Amino acid sequence: MIRARDGRILFLIKALVALLFLSKISLGSFLLPVPYSFSFLIFQQGMHPFVNVFLCFLLGLPLGLMWLKVRDRHHLSGFYKLFVFALILTMTVQTLLQISFVNTEESPVMQVGALAVSLFMVVIYGMIIPSLWDVKDFMYFVQRWSGVLVLISLVLWVVAGGAVFKGGRFVGVFKHIPHMVTCATVAFVFSLGTLLEDQKMKHKVFSALVLAGSFFAIILTGTRSSAAAAVVAFIVTMVLHKTETNQGRIFKFASLSVLLTFALFFGSQVYDFARGVATGQNALGTREAQDGIASRWEEVERGSQIFLQQPWLGHGLLSKFASGNEVDVSNYNAMKDPHNIFVSAGVIGGWPLIVLAGISLILMVVGSFKALVSFDISKRQVAIYLLSHIPILVIYHIHLSLGGMADRLYWMVFGFIAASVSRTGK
Repeated sequence: MIRARDGRILFLIKALVALLFLSKISLGSFLLPVPYSFSFLIFQQGMHPFVNVFLCFLLGLPLGLMWLKVRDRHHLSGFYKLFVFALILTMTVQTLLQISFVNTEESPVMQVGALAVSLFMVVIYGMIIPSLWDVKDFMYFVQRWSGVLVLISLVLWVVAGGAVFKGGRFVGVFKHIPHMVTCATVAFVFSLGTLLEDQKMKHKVFSALVLAGSFFAIILTGTRSSAAAAVVAFIVTMVLHKTETNQGRIFKFASLSVLLTFALFFGSQVYDFARGVATGQNALGTREAQDGIASRWEEVERGSQIFLQQPWLGHGLLSKFASGNEVDVSNYNAMKDPHNIFVSAGVIGGWPLIVLAGISLILMVVGSFKALVSFDISKRQVAIYLLSHIPILVIYHIHLSLGGMADRLYWMVFGFIAASVSRTGK
């Protein structure tokens, strides 16, 4: 029998988690003479998505085989396992029907391949890793990786500012803005947990540095929803987390006192500014002012028109790539990728996937609130991350892509929320 703490298992887990960051780094941010694309190895001056998928399978398959022999796992909630089974069954049936009745001119092999890599991501990142890894190790490992990349991005912003901006928005060392936003937000929220839990001063200093740097990076990206999520996560963390040291209690008291004082004196101005940002009257960071409500509604309307073309079967996982008979990652079409979880689910899998999206949101809310009362600080912090991001999940697309950073991170968070803290073998 293999133990969950086996060195080989831990190596594969850490490599898979590190890969979600490494696969989205753009070497051009470091001013290196790297071509924009080269064969199936380099894409957008970084790792090609096909290499990313290959490495996920290369690391994930042996991890899955060893997982079958492990007995001291973290138990996963029965509701969560039932949901994952229903998702796998629904996506499989919908894809087979799409091949026969919807995407008849597209390659069946490519459609089945997209299904396979998507479900592989769900199983590996959403079930296997959370059942083998401790949630504390997960939080600290992700905090270190995301924190270091945020700090490197800020250093590059100082020494070579033009290299870390695209379209007037801060992308740091990453290929696109969503990756920078995801990295900075998870670094901020997880650093709140490590700052309050760590006992060593050097670790506290690093967490505090990452905390300040990641929030500044979020502001530089101009992402309103992530800035709001960071503020909500900070308030909930300060209210819920109990600290064992006087320094921790002083930090919490001082933070809440400053926040309360600021709200009393500047609350109305902050509300007016936030409302202006949402409606496009004010800009956040270097991002041009934009009416977020109107722009989101335009995407809902556009996505709804695509959904109504095939309301029961959907268009499949490859619809946003306008793939034809060959899948080309450079053919990504944002117009076919609506930023709303329900509309996105409908475009991909029709009404059946919309129903599952609704069930998933209910499970997320219930699971987050249950985890908030956990005795484990790390699990509570992961729950705070998910709870603060539920609005973002609603206004973003459904996360069923093996290659995405947020996709793999969210599924690990789902799994750790559903996992027990103790192991079955103990």
